[in-house]
Amino acid sequence: MIPEEIARRERLQNLREQNINPYPIGSGRDRTIKKLLTHFEELESSQEPVAIAGRVRAIRKHGGVSFIVLQDESERVQLVLHRDTIGVEKYTHFHDHIDVGDILETHGPVMLTKKGERSQKITSYILLSKALLPLPEKWHGLSDVETRFRKRELDLIANPAAKHIFMQRSLLMKAMRDFYHEEGFLEIETPILQPQAGGAEAKPFVTHHNALGTDLFLRIAPELYLKRCVVGGFEKVFEIARCFRNEGISFQHNPEFTQVECYWAYANKEQMMEHIERLLESIVKALFDGETTITHQEDELSFASPLPRLQYYDLVQKETGINLSEIDSEEALRSKIEEQGLETKGIVGFGELADHLWKKRVRPSITQPTFVLGYPAAAKPLAKRSTEHPERSSNVQLLVKGMEVMNGFDELNDPIEQEERFKEQEALRERGSEDAHQIDYEYLDALKTGLPPSAGYGMGIDRLCTLLLDVHNIKEVILFPTLKPKQPNNDESTESEEGKE
Repeated sequence: MIPEEIARRERLQNLREQNINPYPIGSGRDRTIKKLLTHFEELESSQEPVAIAGRVRAIRKHGGVSFIVLQDESERVQLVLHRDTIGVEKYTHFHDHIDVGDILETHGPVMLTKKGERSQKITSYILLSKALLPLPEKWHGLSDVETRFRKRELDLIANPAAKHIFMQRSLLMKAMRDFYHEEGFLEIETPILQPQAGGAEAKPFVTHHNALGTDLFLRIAPELYLKRCVVGGFEKVFEIARCFRNEGISFQHNPEFTQVECYWAYANKEQMMEHIERLLESIVKALFDGETTITHQEDELSFASPLPRLQYYDLVQKETGINLSEIDSEEALRSKIEEQGLETKGIVGFGELADHLWKKRVRPSITQPTFVLGYPAAAKPLAKRSTEHPERSSNVQLLVKGMEVMNGFDELNDPIEQEERFKEQEALRERGSEDAHQIDYEYLDALKTGLPPSAGYGMGIDRLCTLLLDVHNIKEVILFPTLKPKQPNNDESTESEEGKE
């Protein structure tokens, strides 16, 4: 326990000995600080006392007058505490028991100071919550990256830029939902706990349900359930879904993440790309006052329609010299990839090998928002094959700054071919692939009932946020990212934001 906490605990105990509850319900504030400042002239004229509440961010004592900075979610305001107004006993009591970081409810009329600063004159106050730990030090803030992610509440208090990111993320989510509703899509919910992990190629988290006596998986994607809803007659559906993948952590990956998946009956991937262009334009304009060009890490990125459309096979040949159309076996592709100096141990199947080459040698070359079409069919077992090139998928991905932001395709709705593709995936699992799809017989039964020709996609919301909000690390846009647990350290300390004077 740090000395500052010990001192604050003593002040807390002293309050309790005086029969003062340091954590009361509170009488309720009249308005936010922003509303107080917005209606300041009106309140100054009426001298009507108002109640506001927030966290103490600074205390400056000057003889019989003290100046306190109070902050809520909306704004900051200065409070003026006069010894002659509140009384010597209460004035002394305030300075004996109130610290920076405490949460107060204050009452009194507004006033202008001699320097013309809009303030509230305190006539009474209630301590709503006693802060036993000091806030991060004022001038340096909370700069340690790991501490910022582990103690996000301190990050939000100390770093206005961090708070702004999550306010912008909320605006992004609203713009996204508004767009889908305006386009006639129905928002639905599908299970997070699933008997089989399907809809993507990824290693799942496994848990056990005691009452059912069975293992269940945290979903890696909502895709198969959403398409079953399309079978059931919902023709335009979307879900903003929390998904979980038991894979590595990096600046682009978090084991728990948010994506939107959308399925549209009787549409094709060309219509879907135009739909995504409209979606992205609407989001970017909502965040950037009508602009469609943004800056990310010094790169100017344009989301104006139409976005470029490039072919996967052409890009691979351009960047690596490998013509995938001329390679007809897994081993031949493995040999070509190893000639590129890439390790292929543990990578199973033509599709996984092609994806490994793509991610290491090709994808990083794409900076501007770009649609890439025609991936190998072996890499997209839930997609229809291209009519012109059966070895390729009728699919599309959106790439920005070397990151996959969206993955979509013309949905495979032939139950016989889908079962064959699932069996190919199962064979890869038997050879050691952890990411290959499992056979989902319930989904196959749904396809046998009849899935209309449909286009669908998934878009990573966290990755989109990193791009639009100009950050490099995905943890910056996830309030509580997944981190390795840290053993508690009672001696761990944070410096005081601002000492009492």
